[in-house]
Amino acid sequence: MNYKVINFEDIEYPESLRMIENAPKKIYAMGNINLLKDENISVVGTRRISDYGKRYGKEICKDLVLRDIPIVSGLAIGTDTLAHETALRYGGKTIAVLPSGFENIFPQKNEKLAKEIVEKGGLLVSEYSPETVADSNKFLERNRIVAGLGIALVVIEALKISGTSVTARIAKSQGKKVFALPGSLDSKYSVGTNNLIKNGANLITSAVDIVKSYPQFDNRKLKTEASQNIKEEYKKIFFNIFSDKYLSLEEIIKKTGMPTREVITKLTLMELEEIVEQEIGKGYRRKI
Repeated sequence: MNYKVINFEDIEYPESLRMIENAPKKIYAMGNINLLKDENISVVGTRRISDYGKRYGKEICKDLVLRDIPIVSGLAIGTDTLAHETALRYGGKTIAVLPSGFENIFPQKNEKLAKEIVEKGGLLVSEYSPETVADSNKFLERNRIVAGLGIALVVIEALKISGTSVTARIAKSQGKKVFALPGSLDSKYSVGTNNLIKNGANLITSAVDIVKSYPQFDNRKLKTEASQNIKEEYKKIFFNIFSDKYLSLEEIIKKTGMPTREVITKLTLMELEEIVEQEIGKGYRRKI
């Protein structure tokens, strides 16, 4: 296990973290420590993320990393996992802040994800020695670091009373901008985000709403790597047919000139790889 201990007075210690209240006296870092000096965006949300949160959370995280903006989150299940996985999928960098030591990755089901983050140029951070086990107190302690390592905090979904809402308050106390995705009044997972917006958080519907608040990101155009990763057999459909508008199966068959069975097979594969999505009664549209 190769990790680096970074003390508060060390040059590698991130300035953004040095400025927060109760900053850790030292941190343990495994992976690309250069990310500690980058301008990162922190992304948090509920562990029980809804389909709505997954859809728009992925879109926001994808568009951030395609602008070379690293994402910070807490490796928890739900929103955190979605943020890390989306960053990796689109060739971006991500920092995972742990509520435990490196020998006791929490949650255990994300051990593989933690390893992949390091292998793909990301970073694991903890203020705890490697043998430390997670407990409830360490979750909130972890969250102040998640907020501290970002220049802003994005909240995808949150319950009315939750650790996510607390993290948003922490970020605000640190002088960071807080962005929140609005949601349905019928969803308990949007009560927290809607309340944050009522209390001054910035309403967002896409990553553009975040990026335009920071002049240093003005020249960061969306990369095209996502499209380049589409298999050759899909390109005829993907590039020439799909947009962000829904197309019926009949329209797709007509536009491609391909046999019905072949179109259905390819659409099924593209859905599995999350290249397109289907909505009953509307048809198909691209996701990336």
